[in-house]
Amino acid sequence: MKILVIGAGMIGSLIADELSKDYSVMVIDNDYKKLDNINSRNNKIQCFNLDVKNDDVTSLVKNNNLAVNCLPGFMGFEMLKNILRNKVSCIDISFMPENIMDLSGLAISNDCVVIPDAGVAPGLSNLIAGKLVSNNDINKIQIMVGGLPKEKNPPWNYKAPFSPIDVIEEYTRDARVRVNGNLEIKPALTEKLIFDVEGIGELEAFLTDGLRTLLDEKGTLAEVPNLSEYTIRYPGHCDLVKKMISDGKFSEQNIDSTCKELFKIWKLEKGEEEFTFMLIVATKKDGQEISYTVFDKYTNGWSSMSRTTGLTACAFSKLVLEKEIKETGIICPERIGTESRFHDFIINYLKEKGISIEVYN
Repeated sequence: MKILVIGAGMIGSLIADELSKDYSVMVIDNDYKKLDNINSRNNKIQCFNLDVKNDDVTSLVKNNNLAVNCLPGFMGFEMLKNILRNKVSCIDISFMPENIMDLSGLAISNDCVVIPDAGVAPGLSNLIAGKLVSNNDINKIQIMVGGLPKEKNPPWNYKAPFSPIDVIEEYTRDARVRVNGNLEIKPALTEKLIFDVEGIGELEAFLTDGLRTLLDEKGTLAEVPNLSEYTIRYPGHCDLVKKMISDGKFSEQNIDSTCKELFKIWKLEKGEEEFTFMLIVATKKDGQEISYTVFDKYTNGWSSMSRTTGLTACAFSKLVLEKEIKETGIICPERIGTESRFHDFIINYLKEKGISIEVYN
């Protein structure tokens, strides 16, 4: 089996390394330094220094059984169209702003499988949500997730595990939630919660737009009346971001300089200890709560966000490559979660890699 990983950032690099243990892997990226880093530690992976708009990319796509789309969101939709037109299935973690379901017909007509949003959240969170609704009568699901440095660094107390522009997108895009069965649009950074986690301490969480396909009116969670997603940070971060927004720092004319400024402050240095924490709380219609916690930390040179996102994508890749998923089209992680054998395969795969996943009833 042959796999093309598109994008050699922190997450794409981990995916390439992991999948190369069992499959033939190629990686493309327009940054030769990232490709050199891959080659320096793993000579099994073929690397191609190409821009994704280069015509040679199409020929590379055609020669693989599966593509893993790790491009930034603004490039993800067009890349996925190219992949599907070449009759190749795809695991997608690009977090594209477009409605990926618009490509459902293209995927089916070309006999392809696409698993979208196949990272940690969305992705693993969706899988767990699918499992929850398959066995319970659920009234409310809250998903809270974030990646944070182990050591606080005031005043932000934050380091970005990926590009600051993507983080800022989370902070500035309105959050879509479901309240009593109705879709509502709320400003990001609102409805702040403060809570304590044993071993971590006090955290804050605020609304962000991460539910995506979970809000599909015809989807797996269509009957859940209340859905919301929050980003986790150390206390104080939310108020600092709000001030930058009110000061116009994220306006179109200032966004580039703001990103450069924040990149210097938020840059996660190689080897810096950090962790990813996710809490999913589901309330049944009888009032009983079920919660999942996911925790991971910097391990063997890989950040926790790279591991939780990348290893989840690898688990989904294996389901597709081994022909466990029989149907074609766009198959969202929450649908996959309703099948116990798929849910258990992915959860067990992640646990075997050292990611802690606990369930509390």
